[in-house]
Amino acid sequence: MTVSTLLRRFERSDVAVTVYGPSEATAVVERLESQGLTATWRRLLTGQQDAFAVIRRDGVFAEAIPLTALQAFLCKLTVRSGDSGPPDSDPGRQLLYSALANTLLSSLTPAQLLETSHEFEDRAYRVGEGTLRVSFQSLSIFRSQRARYETLASDTTLDIHVYGQDDWEPPSCGITFHPLTGTALEQVWLLAFDAAGDNQNKCALVAEETDDGPFRGLWTYSPRLVDEIMAAVVAVDR
Repeated sequence: MTVSTLLRRFERSDVAVTVYGPSEATAVVERLESQGLTATWRRLLTGQQDAFAVIRRDGVFAEAIPLTALQAFLCKLTVRSGDSGPPDSDPGRQLLYSALANTLLSSLTPAQLLETSHEFEDRAYRVGEGTLRVSFQSLSIFRSQRARYETLASDTTLDIHVYGQDDWEPPSCGITFHPLTGTALEQVWLLAFDAAGDNQNKCALVAEETDDGPFRGLWTYSPRLVDEIMAAVVAVDR
């Protein structure tokens, strides 16, 4: 399985979002459309804090989420790139990730992917055991996340595997590094966590860089799909 093959499975997903809020909410609609989603705006005479969005899959109601959560992810994301402390808890953000799971997004920025990676790393931190496999495209990119991953390794019993192009000599810090040369993993952003077999906590993020620069990808909590992604990563490194 390649990332491109995986993403093609979700190209025909029918996901529609209706945003209910003041006129300022139209900016969120534009950002949703840039991600390849069908989005519409409905005026709601309320403040921005009370605005919300309804997500439908194949015409069936799936979830309602606060508009502030969508704005934080789509329009004004703040990346916690240097965060090495314990995970925080944001119910709105967690609801957003649950609502948009298995949804192919066509224009993800590195900041959005890093934020999503942090969300799943935080989950791995809370579970505290299992295997976490991460592709940084190149090992040198790992340096910006070194403190965060050293905390994951020292505070938990996680079995952490980091993959990337062989362009830097990583330190010995309780993490298994996999220098790669000429493999598909060098072209993708990937994180997969098996939660030590706990299907309720398995998660994965996969994305590939497009010719125009942004990434297209998705995240999932499907145990079957997470297991498939984990197996594919191991196979690439053999």
